[in-house]
Amino acid sequence: MNFLPIVFTCDDAYFKYANVVITSIIYNQNRNCRYEINVLSEFISNENMLLARKQLESHPNFTINFVILKDFDSSKFFLNSYMSISTYYRFYIPQLFSHYDRILYLDSDLIVDADISDFASLDFDDKLAICSPSPFIRNKVLKGDDEKFSLNYFTHVLKMPDPLQYFNAGVMLYNIKKMNEIDITTKLFEALEDIKEPFLQDQDILNSVLSNNGGVKLISSKYNMTRTFVITAKRLFLERLKEIFRISKKNNWFFIYHYVGKDKPWMTKRSDGLLFVKYAKMSPFYKQIFK
Repeated sequence: MNFLPIVFTCDDAYFKYANVVITSIIYNQNRNCRYEINVLSEFISNENMLLARKQLESHPNFTINFVILKDFDSSKFFLNSYMSISTYYRFYIPQLFSHYDRILYLDSDLIVDADISDFASLDFDDKLAICSPSPFIRNKVLKGDDEKFSLNYFTHVLKMPDPLQYFNAGVMLYNIKKMNEIDITTKLFEALEDIKEPFLQDQDILNSVLSNNGGVKLISSKYNMTRTFVITAKRLFLERLKEIFRISKKNNWFFIYHYVGKDKPWMTKRSDGLLFVKYAKMSPFYKQIFK
């Protein structure tokens, strides 16, 4: 049986959205895989922990752990947008989970819409991580008409050897063993001293450090789809028929759908919001999300 450890980073208020992601993993699970969910946070309430543990009682191949960061100094980290300081918790992943060879990091604003157990056995090809590219940054670099996201920023500030290799950090398979061999955590914190105001915060730091210390393996955007699709009730119905008749999802546009940007589907009506609602309805936090 394969083993896939997964980590989320969030605060207590955001945990209900992380649970929708967990719910989507449960729904699309491979029963020949054992999943370990790890929630990395400064605080998660007992009530939320109990709800999450109760949810997994009927799924013997799932476990959940709550890893509490103590004495977290938020003053070290730069914030310039709507994102929470919790996004920087992932810098501690290599050290906190050093007993694993690999661990899958997932953002809390996405949906897993297919079996992702392949992450348990993907070959790193001696790279530090496996990620999907960022089409947003790629377009900025190729067009070269955005003063903020200029080629100079990626080559001279982030010091990336090839800015076209920039990845979206919302889905990352960490090569824990290799990262700890070169002490990647220390390098991440050192980069914070050099890059004082990263435009995309921890994602910029991760791209800078990983690209200069072995690089990442880029895989299909199916595993981290940041392009927006119109998702209708009819489309969801047809997808349900595929599941009933056990038709493979290999030809689908995405396996993981990522709600990038400021406007999340629980905040505003979106053309792709029904996919989130589908899984939110199965979550024990549904009433909290939509009250």
